[in-house]
Amino acid sequence: MTAARRWMGIVRARLNRAPTNARIGFLGICAIAAAAHAQPPVPKDTVDLRVVPQTALKAPEELLFDIIWGGWTFKWVHAGTASLDLLPTSNSKVWQIRSLAKGNKFFQSFYPVRDTVISYINIKGIYPLKFHKILHEGSYHAWGWTDYDQERNRVTTQDTSFAVQPFTHDILSAFYFIRTQPLEVGKSFELSAVSGKKNYKLKVICHREETVEVPAGKFKTWMIEPILKEDGLFKAKGQLWIWVTRDARRMPVKMQSKIPVGSIKAELIRFQPSAGPRKPSAE
Repeated sequence: MTAARRWMGIVRARLNRAPTNARIGFLGICAIAAAAHAQPPVPKDTVDLRVVPQTALKAPEELLFDIIWGGWTFKWVHAGTASLDLLPTSNSKVWQIRSLAKGNKFFQSFYPVRDTVISYINIKGIYPLKFHKILHEGSYHAWGWTDYDQERNRVTTQDTSFAVQPFTHDILSAFYFIRTQPLEVGKSFELSAVSGKKNYKLKVICHREETVEVPAGKFKTWMIEPILKEDGLFKAKGQLWIWVTRDARRMPVKMQSKIPVGSIKAELIRFQPSAGPRKPSAE
């Protein structure tokens, strides 16, 4: 057996044995940039339960990222590309958040990732109506859907139904809602979210201002971190950092997380902003 094969075997084994909470950061990036194949029907949403004043989001918006993996004693290597799109739908009150990803042959050979993650959100209120996921990551596989009854503060999954807080989010809608909120270094805010069959509070901290350079250019950004106050997605052991442009759009240009075998990051390659005068803060 060659050294390369032995090394890939060790990586595969560590990732497959890692507990769920140790993979959180990696799952978070994959949920924000996943490979989609099937799409659920567009919700027939007809009621605007709230209006979130915002200038950050407007469909269509298309973002393409380079997924890069590194750690231990080796340098960063390219694992594939991923797109993150905000799209109009056949319902004028609903947007679709769609993520698409494709791993390269090297990464797929020892830790294949093939995920589907889609969220439908109310345009004016920036709250979720339906969430759909199919996850295949090494030996980890998960499938599920969640319907959000925001009028009755209840969610229904493929096997259960339970009460939630008003305007509870899924992982994708939470990220887009965060983009609509005021950001200031040292300040934080909280929102309610659901992961699987559990409610949790997600705390979002704005750590600092930082200028970052990615393939798409150099950007003035805020570095933010979503943290759970209890067990679940984005808990402290699965940290995820996101850099968003320091302008009205709050466009994500970089994401990074620690995983059981190093770190993984996503860097913006190119973007097609939505129509309008807002210009990302490239230097």
